[in-house]
Amino acid sequence: MQRVRIKRAFTLVELLVVIAIIGVLVALLLPAVQAAREAARRTSCANNMRQMGLGLHNHHDTYLVFPPGGTYYGNCCTPSTYTNWALELLPFVEQLNLYTKYRQNEENISTNNITEVGQKRVKAYECASDTMLGKLEAPDSGPNPAGQKWMHSSYRAVSGKLNMQVGHGAWDSYEPGLWPGGVMDHQYKSFLHSIGVSYNGAPAGTTSAAMGGPERMSNCTDGTSNTLMVGEYTTRTLTDRGTFWAYTYASYNQSSVGPESRLYGMPFGRSSTDKEGCWGTPGQYAEQPCKRAFNSEHTRGSNWTLGDASVKFVSVNVDINLLQNMATMAGGEAQVLP
Repeated sequence: MQRVRIKRAFTLVELLVVIAIIGVLVALLLPAVQAAREAARRTSCANNMRQMGLGLHNHHDTYLVFPPGGTYYGNCCTPSTYTNWALELLPFVEQLNLYTKYRQNEENISTNNITEVGQKRVKAYECASDTMLGKLEAPDSGPNPAGQKWMHSSYRAVSGKLNMQVGHGAWDSYEPGLWPGGVMDHQYKSFLHSIGVSYNGAPAGTTSAAMGGPERMSNCTDGTSNTLMVGEYTTRTLTDRGTFWAYTYASYNQSSVGPESRLYGMPFGRSSTDKEGCWGTPGQYAEQPCKRAFNSEHTRGSNWTLGDASVKFVSVNVDINLLQNMATMAGGEAQVLP
């Protein structure tokens, strides 16, 4: 008698159970994978910022000064502007060929300087977590003519801390009317603030000469390890208020640390009613200080380059008063990050 072999197969119920188990495992594993990827991106970002810190020190060793945060002649809001810190740093982040295309005797917004330099991507200026990478866009304000587009980037120089006694006084532009007595307080500035005198071939300016020139290491009396030099800034909400590395105007490649917690860790915001954004969060002078904020796409914090070229990740829960005091190079505050 011939035996009949019965082929065993999965039942539909068993198959559904297996699929369900796989789904649960994937759901459990995915956050861990995403966290690992973000950790790698954050490390890559920190490496960029360390490279910039070392580059800034090499610039100082070569020229005996740090580069200017920006070269800024005139009052708000369409001044003549020339080179800036990110442009002058190019030879020290392996971008000498790009640097030689920038015409120092022409305004920052000249056709050559925009098309040959300002619209180019620089890997060292891009954080892998930033959603704006590779995006060309016209900045929301400034001397930029006819809406010409500039390349987004991820890092801003720390020009100092905000003085909000009279207005949103900052060292990224020449607006003395926003300062007590109409005089910009030099104790509020840091290494990479805007200057009002000729630098590296730019024609001489007069209107904003009171801002002075670039800084020396010896001018930092608060200690280099206690002073912020470069921070992160991006926004996926109002993107034309983002960071543009080559555009020398006010807060687009510089920022100042303000005394309000909304000024660290929040996107700019879509409107004055967007409560998830800095603009829509109650604070002094509405959106103006938000233009000079710091944030990132990292989880619960941002990377910062300090004056000694070290890099530190700082939580959004940091004491904002401590952070803003570290944004000055000679403010007399001996602050240390936890």
